[in-house]
Amino acid sequence: MPSEYDPLTKTLDDPLAEDGLEVVRDHFEEASRPFLSQPWSWLAWALILPSAALATPEVLRLAGGLGILALWSVAVLIGGAIDGVQILRGRRRGRAESSSLAAWVLRAQGNLSLVAVFVSLALLLQDLPWLLPGLWLLMLGHSLFSLGGLASPALRTAGLIYQAGGVLAIWPHGEALTIFAVATFVGNLWVAGSIWRARSGIR
Repeated sequence: MPSEYDPLTKTLDDPLAEDGLEVVRDHFEEASRPFLSQPWSWLAWALILPSAALATPEVLRLAGGLGILALWSVAVLIGGAIDGVQILRGRRRGRAESSSLAAWVLRAQGNLSLVAVFVSLALLLQDLPWLLPGLWLLMLGHSLFSLGGLASPALRTAGLIYQAGGVLAIWPHGEALTIFAVATFVGNLWVAGSIWRARSGIR
């Protein structure tokens, strides 16, 4: 049965194709338009993630582990809601066929996040919670670099920023949450600025 991926796979299998990677990038760039049409959700994440990270020690002191769970759950829900609104608006402006590849990317990222959740639980059971900021920076950075980088150079750069922060955060020095805050602020702000410059025609 034919699927929405047939044009992509046929072109990649064609020995006469000039550059299979460029074809993949074109498809990813088209599919990413709902995610990269406006800078607002990236600006929101640039504020939400650092704020939650910097608030974590005080919330832990006041409310314990359940407070931390509530803090990050609320942060992710708020950011996800803002993302969802932007994606829906972007899809209305874009072409319908681009949503299939975008949905596949979301599933792949969701699977990666599930892996990170299980590894996080293992670290908590081993009494190593200080490794969590670095773990999530590395996992999110890998996703931004490998999948997002196919759609936008700005996402590739943000992925490198996240991964650099992740390497620094897993070093035992007691500043993992601060590094997480800085890396997520700079990375998301970089993507937002790139979108803003593209919309304004600034190079």
